[in-house]
Amino acid sequence: MKNAQRDDGSWFGSWGVCFTYATWFGVESLASCGETFDNSDHIKRACLFLVGKQKPDGGWGESHKV
Repeated sequence: MKNAQRDDGSWFGSWGVCFTYATWFGVESLASCGETFDNSDHIKRACLFLVGKQKPDGGWGESHKV
């Protein structure tokens, strides 16, 4: 699973335009194994990806146009 993480910190959601959704599942999976922002480069990269994609209204909506 870790080797599927993209260079930008996301994971690809093959069911549509949903990198944020897939990344959330990746973080949740790693967290269930004891990984945290402080001890995991994978989670740190994923969190930075998510924060970087957050919209001004607080949401994380995606579009294939972006």
